[in-house]
Amino acid sequence: MDGVRQWAVSVCAAAVVCTLLRQLFPDNRLGQQGRMLLPCLFLCVLLSPISGLFGGVKLPDFTQESTADSEQITARMRQQMVAQVNDTLLRMVNQSLSGYGWSAKKVVTDMDIGEDGSISMGQIILYVDEEVARRATAVQQVAEKRLGTAVEVAVWQDTGG
Repeated sequence: MDGVRQWAVSVCAAAVVCTLLRQLFPDNRLGQQGRMLLPCLFLCVLLSPISGLFGGVKLPDFTQESTADSEQITARMRQQMVAQVNDTLLRMVNQSLSGYGWSAKKVVTDMDIGEDGSISMGQIILYVDEEVARRATAVQQVAEKRLGTAVEVAVWQDTGG
């Protein structure tokens, strides 16, 4: 019974407020638009108990599905970022090595991507074929000079896939 009394008081208060606001609006076009909104405000107060009827209704929980989708998208983005960085490093190293007639086959980095998108690289492994690997020290020096960080040179094992 207390809820009905509160609702009746809020309806009366809304009627008084809407009447006062109606008198305050000017007679121009803006005032007409403001006066059009007053019945909507009053209707919201009038129908407010109906919203209480739906308080026990439980809607489906989509947050778990969207969280899983979000995590998959984030993981895919991170993979693409790692691949893009590795490709860029490979191009940079191959530009420097091409002057010596050498080339690298692949670059693999131990990379950590922070939540803010910052990238920190640990170990960088440069894979070269056996012929170039004979000059591993020179290749390592050229790559380290170009990238500005330590590089490990390894022999590329072509697995056919």
